[in-house]
Amino acid sequence: MPTYRALSLDELKLFQKEFTEYLAVNGIDAEFWKKIKETDQKKVDGIIDTFSDVVYNSVLHKMEYIEFATENDMKYFYYGKEKAQLIGLESNDVSFLNPKEVLKAIEDKKASIKSYKTSKVYTKNREIELFEMLKNGCQPSDGSMFKLLSSIV
Repeated sequence: MPTYRALSLDELKLFQKEFTEYLAVNGIDAEFWKKIKETDQKKVDGIIDTFSDVVYNSVLHKMEYIEFATENDMKYFYYGKEKAQLIGLESNDVSFLNPKEVLKAIEDKKASIKSYKTSKVYTKNREIELFEMLKNGCQPSDGSMFKLLSSIV
């Protein structure tokens, strides 16, 4: 059972080179892999699960910023080494699903936008908490809005 989730076949195809290298590092050549696929699906699934964890750990370890938008609010997160930080915006005057509208409303100061800030120490492994947030609808971010807002809020 993977820590995160098993990569789909389409996702595995994207990592074909890395998967081939992973098999080789673990002493599995092309002929042996073919034999395992024909005779031991449980072992194949276990190898894919383990490789999936390696991929997710690598991606999540590097990821720092995520965001989540609804019509009436926007949440920007920073996942540091020790804790997660959140900067949130709420408004009934602007659609947070339209980033240009949000920026214009902030610049023009026409909309009533409430902001808030909080943080929390991880209760689980950082990468697992980050994965759960992504699974629940958050999207990776470059962090530019979090950085901009952290100097304002």
